[in-house]
Amino acid sequence: MRSKILLTSIVAIGFAAPAFANANNPFPSDGYMQESQTYTNAATYGNMGVYEGAVTASAEYTDDTYNIPAGSYLLAGAEGTATQCPVGSYCTGLTGVTYNADAAQGIESCPAGYPNSAAGASASTQCYTACTVANANIAHATEVSGNDYNGGNDTCAATDCDPGYHVLSKIGIEERTPLIPVDYHESGDGHAYVNASGSDNYHSSGFEPGLTANNTWASHFEYGTVYGQASCQPATTPTGMATMYIAQNMEAVMGGTMTIEDFKAGLIPLSNEAKAEYMAGVLEEVKAQTKTEEDLFAAIFVVFGTDDASANYSTDSTGQYCYCQMTGYTPVDGEKQSIVSAPWVFSDDLGSAAECASNCASFCANLLQADGTNLAVFRAAVFGSLGALAAGTCEANEISITWKDAANPDEQTGMCTYDGDITTPSKANEKPGKTFKGWKFVKTNSR
Repeated sequence: MRSKILLTSIVAIGFAAPAFANANNPFPSDGYMQESQTYTNAATYGNMGVYEGAVTASAEYTDDTYNIPAGSYLLAGAEGTATQCPVGSYCTGLTGVTYNADAAQGIESCPAGYPNSAAGASASTQCYTACTVANANIAHATEVSGNDYNGGNDTCAATDCDPGYHVLSKIGIEERTPLIPVDYHESGDGHAYVNASGSDNYHSSGFEPGLTANNTWASHFEYGTVYGQASCQPATTPTGMATMYIAQNMEAVMGGTMTIEDFKAGLIPLSNEAKAEYMAGVLEEVKAQTKTEEDLFAAIFVVFGTDDASANYSTDSTGQYCYCQMTGYTPVDGEKQSIVSAPWVFSDDLGSAAECASNCASFCANLLQADGTNLAVFRAAVFGSLGALAAGTCEANEISITWKDAANPDEQTGMCTYDGDITTPSKANEKPGKTFKGWKFVKTNSR
């Protein structure tokens, strides 16, 4: 009998062992009881809400949240696993979304009119339709290739042109007639600016241009003074974005951590295929030391650095992206002339709206004064004397003219462009017994 009592006690002690393991495990203060736990002396009215009978313990849950990168979306029923955005859609990315068993999240169909996109598209601006002669809007084009994108930056290019025109196969640099007779390759001896608040009316020593309006600037050169205005934009334009992309990735390409192909692929959405090809080619030549870095900077400013003169920029706008535009010119001992067709030129990302408001006009004035080939090209862009000829456009054919019996030997041959002006020689040979009637083209049937 004594043995039986001892054995029973040992068994009882064995079954009670887990309770001793949790002897100091109090009931949780927030009321949430976790799995596989024993809470010491916890079966009270304060914790359970009853003295007797039955009570229900409800299992409660918190929602998991998921972050999905741009270019991907979340499938219906997926628990945080990203799926690449399919063709014909765009996916801007998700932050803090929860599980949805019935519907996909973070995916949108491309808008009507632009039904196509590459896999992994992250914005509606990457949706496109095929270029046509109508939507490409390339003067004198009769056939085109490429894509017309919802957000601009189209890759439309002419593949055939009207008679008298040819397809330009490479990006080219066009030298226009300068708007003003300023030798912009020589630094001046004075500059001035007024910032956006009007609180910093700076004039260099001995130079008084008479600036009054906010966000205006002036730079003095040997042959006169140029005047302009500055604008701080909240978002940079495609030309500015392309310029910044090149600046941010140029060293990576030069150092070998980014390939030329990757550089070009990143630049295409910010410009177009022709410009990206051109810039990649220049960068490759710089890397191979067959061109200088000054050549590269010049190409950046000429091809990507200017915006349309009609862009609706305001000197009162706020943002971090600085743009400069020329508005007038005063020749030495002359009267001030207004300039209405100069382009807006992207200057720099100044980091914040406050910094841009304080410094943009100063940047415009000072950069025009600085030396260096790349800044000489910046000056040329501001003054409107350089531009870019885009590959894939239709350019007029050059036609040589032989002027028979032109009295001046230097005028016996000439050039014109199709659909352009024809300038005749100053004088024809005099012939005994004849009166000059005029020159008449001898036409052929050739195209």
